[in-house]
Amino acid sequence: MKKIIVLLLIVFCGFHVFSQTFVGKHKSEIRKEMRNYQDFAFTKEILGKKSYIKYEDIDRCRTLLFVLNSEGNCKYQMLMCDYSLLKQMIQMLNDTYEYQNNFIWKDTKQNYVIKIKKDDWYFSVITRKSEKKD
Repeated sequence: MKKIIVLLLIVFCGFHVFSQTFVGKHKSEIRKEMRNYQDFAFTKEILGKKSYIKYEDIDRCRTLLFVLNSEGNCKYQMLMCDYSLLKQMIQMLNDTYEYQNNFIWKDTKQNYVIKIKKDDWYFSVITRKSEKKD
């Protein structure tokens, strides 16, 4: 029972940070706003050809990357999760956004595209601005 409660808390907190998009925000604004998400801790910042800010949760089930452009603004955000969270994530995306196809959802209010990419040991939820306007 204790494990179920902890898992639900992890899932809820992960979805909460996911529901806010940081795409387009400057890295200083991201760091400031991420202080509100106490279940995620700053891990590192890499600046160079591929720049990003990395946060991890306490249990290391989720990693949050903010990929930055040369000006330090977020090009896209990527939440990498353990497969134990996949079913809940898909349900949350279906409840919140418009499903397109092939694990892609659209946030029509803010013009974002959300995609699940499956890897061997984890899956990623990638949020970026939509390329085309409807």
